[in-house]
Formats: sequence, structure tokens, C-alpha cells
Amino acid sequence: MNLTDVGDAASLVRFALVPKHRPTPDSPYRALLDRYRTDTEFAEIVGRIADGLGIRVHLPTQLGLLVTGASDGPFAVTLDNSGLPRRTGPKQLQDRYCFGLVLVGLAAYAYPNGEALLDSGSPGVRTAELQRFLTRHARTAADAAGDAEETRSRQLGEAAKVWLDLPEVPINDSGRSRDNRRYYVHALLQCRPFRWRDRWPSSSIRRRPPSDRSRRSCVPSPTR
Repeated sequence: MNLTDVGDAASLVRFALVPKHRPTPDSPYRALLDRYRTDTEFAEIVGRIADGLGIRVHLPTQLGLLVTGASDGPFAVTLDNSGLPRRTGPKQLQDRYCFGLVLVGLAAYAYPNGEALLDSGSPGVRTAELQRFLTRHARTAADAAGDAEETRSRQLGEAAKVWLDLPEVPINDSGRSRDNRRYYVHALLQCRPFRWRDRWPSSSIRRRPPSDRSRRSCVPSPTR
């Protein structure tokens, strides 16, 4: 091990942490990723650097090195640091439950198995289809919650019941109500920190006017 190897390993971790970086042919990222695949000692250095930063290295893919932040590390993605428009007060728990369901449901919908994670293509996600997917599985989770012994299963059941109590779409004419399932799906798909527009086909997500796209707000345009 030498300092050059350590620097190269740290660079690979940095590339992995930035979604816009891709290991295109002849790029530094591709060279480091190829080295990770073939050089056991280099891969071990990468793993140690990642461990020290609270990052879990999963595997190299066509899209880059697949990593996630450990739940107790600085790179963990939580609802608190996601940038989602969560409210305080009486609606705080509802927002937490519903955004959590949509986030987990989106991952399950877009990547239903391990092979899908390795696919270099971008899965299409349409609001209505995702919403139906979430509602279908929420019913299953709510029905099973009564017999659940694990705390997580009971919490999932509670969140599912909150989701099912909401109307599918806004019930007033303005379409600006946040207390409906369509709002939560729209808000998460359009949330800038998640950069969904970079991942999903443009036809799958309704675009905002250009003047709004530069803002960092995650509040979606009204659902009509």
C-alpha cells in the first residue's frame, strides 16, 4: 500500500458518491472501477476508506460503484435530510409516514429484484402507476399489521393505514391540498435533492415551467 493507491481509492469513493459521475469509456472513473474489479489489494483499500466514512460498498456495476450510507453515518439518507417538504405540528407524523412509504415503494417498484439494479437502462415511473402500486401493497401491509410481532411490521402497518385513509387525489377545486396520495407521489418524484429528472424518462414525470426548475423547492405543481 502506498499513498498513491490510497489517493486513487479515495477518488473512486468520491466518484461513487456523486450521482452525475458515470464510468464512461476512457474516463478516470472507468479506470479506477476496472482496477477495483481486478486488484484485490486496491479493492480492500477502497473498502477501508468507505468503512471509515460510514459508507457501505456493495458491488461495481455498469453505472458505477454501488454504495450506500450506513444508517449511523454522515452519508445516511433520511427523511430529515432529504429536503422533502415535511410539515411540523399535527401533520408531521402523516408526512413522515407517507413520504417514507413512497420512498420505499418507489425503490421496490423501479427495482423489483437484484438483476434490475444491474440494468444500465433507466426504469420509467409514472405517477398513477406508482400510486396504484403503493396502495395495493399498503392494503396488504395494513391487513397483516394486526398479527405482526415485529416493531417494524407494526409501524409499516400504521403507515399503511394512514396512507389508505387519504383520498387518491385532492378533493377541492384548487388542487393544492397536501392531504392526498397523489400529492405525496408528486412531491417525492419532483424533489430536487433526489434528482428524479436525471434518472427517469422525461415523459414519466410532469415538468415544471422553466422559471420554477431552477428552484430548490420540492413542492410540486398543483395536481389537476
